[in-house]
Formats: sequence, C-alpha cells, structure tokens
Amino acid sequence: MNTASTDTKENLIRIIKDLLHTDEDLDFLLLLKKVNLEKLVSVVRAGTGR
Repeated sequence: MNTASTDTKENLIRIIKDLLHTDEDLDFLLLLKKVNLEKLVSVVRAGTGR
C-alpha cells in the first residue's frame, strides 16, 4: 500500500473521500481500526484505477 505508516485515521478518511470525489460525512469510519481503514483505502484505490 502506498500510504505512509504515519497516516492518521483522519488522513485515511480524507484519502477515501478524495478517491470517491465526495464531501459526504464519512466520520463513521473512525470507528474502524487503522489497519481496516488502510485496507479500505487500498481496495478503493484498486477499484477506481488509481
């Protein structure tokens, strides 16, 4: 995964929002463990071709 290990949960959520081109409130994702957020970022990147 391309995300640095210093990424915070908030940073990871911002990355997801950018990848999805949305301003929706995704703060519920803060409930996930960081490792799960990192996996989600990776899956969204792969799904969007980025």
